Amino acid sequence: MKRIFLAIGILVCLSAAWAGVRRILPSSIEYRGENIKLTKYYLDYDDYKNDPDNIDPSETERVQRLVSQAPVVHSFPSRKDAAHATFQVKFPGYGAGGFGGAIKEGDGSLNGFSVEIPRSDKTRYFIFRNTHGSYLLVDDFITSEEIQTVREDQGSLVYCTNSGQPTLVHPILKDK
Repeated sequence: MKRIFLAIGILVCLSAAWAGVRRILPSSIEYRGENIKLTKYYLDYDDYKNDPDNIDPSETERVQRLVSQAPVVHSFPSRKDAAHATFQVKFPGYGAGGFGGAIKEGDGSLNGFSVEIPRSDKTRYFIFRNTHGSYLLVDDFITSEEIQTVREDQGSLVYCTNSGQPTLVHPILKDK
C-alpha cells in the first residue's frame, strides 16, 4: 500500500514539476526572422501543428500580417523554384499546396499555390504563368473563397471552385 501511495505521490510531483518547467521552456517559433510566441512548449512538432491554439493570441494579428505581406519574387527559372519560394511564405505547421489551371502543360500554362493564413478563414494564392520555361507571377491575392482551378479567359484569370463554378475573376496584371 505504501508503494502505491509513493508511486502516486511521485507522479503528482512530476506532473506539477513538468507544468512549471513547461512554462519557462522556450515557447516560440521562428518565422521569416521573427520570433513568434506560442501558447506553450511542445515536445513534438506533430503536437504543435495539431493544436489549433498553438499561437499565442497576442501574436495572431502579427502572424496574419507577416504571412499576408511576405514578399515573393516575381520570376523564377523553374516551377520547382516558384513552389519553393511560395512554400517559404507558409507558417510552420499550417497548410500550403498547389493547383493547376484548366491544365495544359508547357508554355502559357498557369500554376497556382495556396498558403493558409493562420487563425483565419483566409488563404493567400499565388498564380504563375509558364513563359518559355520561366515562371512569372501574374496574381497574388487573399480570399476566403476555396479555389481549386484557374483559367485564362479574355485577359482575365477566372478562379473556380471544386465543382467548376467560377467564383472570382481578376484581370491579369501586366506589371507583375
